[in-house]
Amino acid sequence: MTDRAPPQPTGLAGDLDGRRAKHLAKRHRSEVWFRAGGLAAVATAVIFVVLLLGSLITQATTALTQNDLSLKVQVTPLLADPVGSRNPQDIRMQGDFAGIVQEALLKRFPEAAENGHDEALFSLIASVAAVPLAAQIADDPSLIGRTIAVSFPVESDLDLYLKGQEGKERISKGTVAATPLKGEGNAWTIAVDGDFFARELNDFRLFLGSEAGRIERGLTIKRQRLADYQADEAAAEAALTAVAGQAEAIIASRQARLDEVSGEVSALSDEIADDVRIAQEFRVRAAAQTGEERLTDTTPSFFVELNGGVIKVTNLGASSISGIAFVEPQSASVAQAGSWQLRELRTPEAERRVKDDRIAFARVLQAEGSIKTGLNSTIFTRSDSNEPELAGILGALVGSILTLLITFVLSVPIGVLTAIYLEEFAPKNRWTDFIEVNINNLAAVPSIVFGLLGLAVFLSFFGLPRSAPLVGGLVLTLMSLPIIIIASRAALKAVPPSIREAALGVGASKVQAVFHHVLPSALPGIMTGSILGMAHALGETAPLLMIGMVAFVADVPQGFLDSATVLPVEIYMWSSRPERAWEPRTALAILALLAFMIVMNAIAVYLRRRFERRW
Repeated sequence: MTDRAPPQPTGLAGDLDGRRAKHLAKRHRSEVWFRAGGLAAVATAVIFVVLLLGSLITQATTALTQNDLSLKVQVTPLLADPVGSRNPQDIRMQGDFAGIVQEALLKRFPEAAENGHDEALFSLIASVAAVPLAAQIADDPSLIGRTIAVSFPVESDLDLYLKGQEGKERISKGTVAATPLKGEGNAWTIAVDGDFFARELNDFRLFLGSEAGRIERGLTIKRQRLADYQADEAAAEAALTAVAGQAEAIIASRQARLDEVSGEVSALSDEIADDVRIAQEFRVRAAAQTGEERLTDTTPSFFVELNGGVIKVTNLGASSISGIAFVEPQSASVAQAGSWQLRELRTPEAERRVKDDRIAFARVLQAEGSIKTGLNSTIFTRSDSNEPELAGILGALVGSILTLLITFVLSVPIGVLTAIYLEEFAPKNRWTDFIEVNINNLAAVPSIVFGLLGLAVFLSFFGLPRSAPLVGGLVLTLMSLPIIIIASRAALKAVPPSIREAALGVGASKVQAVFHHVLPSALPGIMTGSILGMAHALGETAPLLMIGMVAFVADVPQGFLDSATVLPVEIYMWSSRPERAWEPRTALAILALLAFMIVMNAIAVYLRRRFERRW
């Protein structure tokens, strides 16, 4: 026998098999694309969540640490208790505690007042940072006349600089001996063997060249603007000529427009001329091979730190530098190799919020251990403040808990009972249909409408205290009720009818059947929906803004009628403040809010899995 190929289908049967194969292949391709699309959607969501959390965590990390300044202050009676009564109230009201701190700083840096840098020295800490010192002395007047150790958080911008968030630095260790020479006043010259500063001098000239290029690129845009202004000036002149002989008001209006445009042309022409001059000067200096370079507040800053002092460089040469001492060196002896260093701040002083004199004082205090970096417990233990370094989330956290407690106590019983009535007892007619439709509509109403309702009813009509957790809880109750009612009705509907029928069949009343059998079976879904409703209420901001919970609250609320704010509102307020130091604190507050909501959602998931029954 010989092998024979099986007969191939022909005619209609062959066409049908071919179409089936093509259709099956198309279905397989569609399934593959559907799975790929689903995986891509999930991956995209995960990537965005990771980016969001990564960005928040990166920013919030800065807020977890704080640089603190430790000082020994002399509590002089003249400043702490000018009236001499030793009365805590008089001490709080009359004492000059900022002056006590300033005296301690001037004792450490007496040259600051002589050289006119005392304001920079005092700004190492915020003025309100001395408030805890006032409370400490008022609580214990026996401290007056004694020297005590205190600690203050450094000013927020300086804190960011010390954390490396304010420009880049480069430190060059002195590998040769340096000879300091004191001049007149606070002028100093530092001489070294060889061309130790040649690298810094070359980098500085490269900076001048790049700055010249930046200025020249900006000139192109400015010249185009000048051409536009000149065209406007010509048009204004023509318009003034065209109204000659007309009413004085029209002529005055045209003349005012011409004067305005001519002023813009003149100012921009002067600015372009200055830029051209500066760019040419920078080009010449960048091409120089010898000589010193003069430093200004628009160029990188250099500090020489030796013999316990800090000297800001004003003239930079290859083998010597000169400058002014913000902190006077303790001696004029030769600094041996390895005992001194040159610090370069690449961001010009004019572009930094932290100026050079403050940096000099802070670096000396940091080197001697008076400024140390530690855990920032303030943000978790204090309420809000106008100073970032003193602000905390405790007050907002307590306000959120009190507000949610009111919301939970009111919305859950009312919502669940309403759902039970509508689902189990209410007759099916036009009125109940009308109620159900409106409940569904209320779930879609913008939250700010509930805030307006709370403002009109609870504050204006009933006269409840503004910015209180009680009012916030009432407003959030109105907003949460539709969500809880809908979720509870869905949980009640999911209970099999056989349970109701079995309860009624053994003689239970309608109320007994619902509350003894149906409600316990639906309770996991009801609790899950209620907790998710609370989590939704926790993240609301707009309705609480309308009832005044945006107010600044410096104390932790002690009750439901005290002034308070909540975490979402505090995040909104912090994010709108201009200082950079608020950014990491805002990120940390957002993470705290997310953690609170994740905990609530985790509880909901646990309750569902723990008590859920599958029918």
